[in-house]
Amino acid sequence: MVATVLRLRYRILGNMLARSPWQLVGFVFGAMGAAGALAFAAFALVLIGASGLEAVRGVVTVGGALLVVGWCIAPLVAGGVDTTVGPEQLAPFPLTTRQVMLALAVVGLAGIPGIATSLGALSALLAWGRWPIALALAVVCLPLGVLTCVVASRTVASFSRRSGGRIGNAMALLAFTALVLAGPIVTGLLGVVSGGTGPASAERLAAVVEGVSWTPVGAVWGVPGELAAGRVGTGLLKLGIGLATLAALWLLWRRNVRAASVTPPRRVVAGRRGRLGWFGLAPTGAVGASWARATRYWLTDPRYLRNLLIVALLPALVAFAFGGRVEGTPFAFVVVLPALLLGLVPYADVSYDGTAFASVLATGIRGRADRAGRLLGAATAAVPLLVIVAVVTVGLSGRWELLPAVLGCALGAELAGLGICAVSSAHLVIPVPAAGDNIFKRVPGQSFWVGIALMGFTLLAAALVSPALVLAVLAALQGSALWSWLALAAGLVVGAGVAAAGVAIGGRAFDRTGPELLARIRTTSGY
Repeated sequence: MVATVLRLRYRILGNMLARSPWQLVGFVFGAMGAAGALAFAAFALVLIGASGLEAVRGVVTVGGALLVVGWCIAPLVAGGVDTTVGPEQLAPFPLTTRQVMLALAVVGLAGIPGIATSLGALSALLAWGRWPIALALAVVCLPLGVLTCVVASRTVASFSRRSGGRIGNAMALLAFTALVLAGPIVTGLLGVVSGGTGPASAERLAAVVEGVSWTPVGAVWGVPGELAAGRVGTGLLKLGIGLATLAALWLLWRRNVRAASVTPPRRVVAGRRGRLGWFGLAPTGAVGASWARATRYWLTDPRYLRNLLIVALLPALVAFAFGGRVEGTPFAFVVVLPALLLGLVPYADVSYDGTAFASVLATGIRGRADRAGRLLGAATAAVPLLVIVAVVTVGLSGRWELLPAVLGCALGAELAGLGICAVSSAHLVIPVPAAGDNIFKRVPGQSFWVGIALMGFTLLAAALVSPALVLAVLAALQGSALWSWLALAAGLVVGAGVAAAGVAIGGRAFDRTGPELLARIRTTSGY
């Protein structure tokens, strides 16, 4: 049974790669990257094995714990769990819950992440070669660690799917926030641990390793080191923690698999009745209705909210990269890059409508009204956030005279990107997570050329807003308020001009391509 499911998974993968040469290229590059990382890890572990027991114990324990955490986060923020074969797809077949779980676990191990993790964990045997008893225990504990990674990932993914709607996406957004801020958090902890040199620093590092080895994510990885150090009782206790963790994760996963097999989760959560919301505030008419609908998407749909979240978090990341030194010109312009990228979020905006796009066409809306409404909705959500972030970053930098220039570059980039998207979204349809799905779900059919197109749109938007950027640079170099105000004017004029042109050109294209867009949406696998 497991072999049959695995063959089906590989056949689906083969068909996907055969349909899209660019997906095949991306798959090959991913496999090559994983192979390179494995080679580096094996070489590093051999070197660490010659550094002593404490070094090997620390690296294997902390590295294994990070692997488990990474596999838990992946279903929420990186589509790390293969959704092509899941409990819902296997529910119609005469399989027991245990058989379904075994099949899904093997599918998880047989993918590139699973193979890379398995080989990486087994390469840790090279580090334990000098300690025979640790090597013997590692043969048992390392596979248990890999199995914990897979089962933990499946368990988190099952909770995300079963909670659905707001709860599941809230989990994803929180995990995404933690991942974005992981650099500052980890660096700060390392700074505390390694603050200074000598015995005190070594003791703090050993205390961190010891603490991690007692956690559910690190216990099983620390067992070989304990036995190598002669602490048999401690090693057995940590092995018990690892086995208990695996058993608990298995039971939680089994509960969710049973529920998914009987009552698959609903994708769309109905909103409140009797409230017009943005539709009561927007002007009447086609543009107003489209504006209200797009604004509601941007402010309530987690697929859009994650991009607004990046804009809000980026200044903190840049401040961390600058070592906390935010005074000066570079930090003042932090908002420009996220503004450029945020403007390009709706480059395939119709894809997010899903099959509900049929109701848009049924209204008989003209292309120009649809394009204008979507652009105004995106601007309603993005522009206030960009202004707030610009004021905060400029204030922290102490260069208040650059505020007009920063606003000109940011708002010009945002409007230019939205103008480009008004045209591109009248032509492009890509597979995206459906409404109510995990917002970071990997949808089959996404291809490499989509990334190339987005890169081209980014370069085009940067080129269009370059007059404002040049004036902003002059304002920063000369400290001139005049150049700064000119940069604001140039950014607004260029951005508004590109946005207006995008609405006109995209509107004409939309009138021609509307039915074709709906047909392509219905063929994508995200719906």
